[in-house]
Amino acid sequence: MLNSKFIKYGAVNLEDSTAIHLNGDFDSVLSLLQGQVTSDCTLIKEQLGQISSLCNEKGFILCNFEVIFDQSKWLIIIENGLKDVFLNEITKFLPFYKVSAEPLNSKVIGFTRKKGQAMLPNEHLVLSSDIAYLSLSIDKNNKSQDNLDILSTENWAINRKIMGDHQIELEETGKYRPHELGQHNTRVSFTKGCFKGQEIIARMEYLGKLKKETRLIVHSNQIEVSEFIIIGKSYKIQETIFSSCFGKIDSFSNKIN
Repeated sequence: MLNSKFIKYGAVNLEDSTAIHLNGDFDSVLSLLQGQVTSDCTLIKEQLGQISSLCNEKGFILCNFEVIFDQSKWLIIIENGLKDVFLNEITKFLPFYKVSAEPLNSKVIGFTRKKGQAMLPNEHLVLSSDIAYLSLSIDKNNKSQDNLDILSTENWAINRKIMGDHQIELEETGKYRPHELGQHNTRVSFTKGCFKGQEIIARMEYLGKLKKETRLIVHSNQIEVSEFIIIGKSYKIQETIFSSCFGKIDSFSNKIN
């Protein structure tokens, strides 16, 4: 895996993330999610969550988040800056399913573990690669991080980029479609049926020709990536900068990742 030498392992308190409880009958919440989000939530179970997205009718990404099923609760794990975007969109549909959306006052803990390392009972796998996986837990007693190295939020964000997960920030809401950020490979199901924006996203998958894409570029200064649009935030560890770069596909030919 490209840049795998930069992956750091351990646990981090994701202070900038919120857990939203979708409170209702199990099947009602599942039906709500299936009609709105890009991933196939029928595959979610205890200890196995998903990264997902919410798009508008034209297939542009409104927000990114994780979906987990924790102790009989459907939870959306989302960065605080995008929380209102998700709530504003999903609230329109809640009455039809007799579901409510309630932010929880709980810590969200992120883990980066080596492939094959055992998870805690309340931990949920959300992203994996050949050598590592990322997981989440809702921490009510501050014991989830016992005996683990402490990660920084920068390490966690860099790990996600290395594993091909390029996320948007609030100012990028409604600007990019999943294929442009590589999210069609990680956050979109093309077999589950209709969801908001599905028709256009599917057309890009089966009929479109991708001219631009997003890749991680590891660099030492911003001049080296000046020809690209930076998606989300760049993160710097010592003298190394990690940026999700969006541009023409042939622009990456002379870049070493």
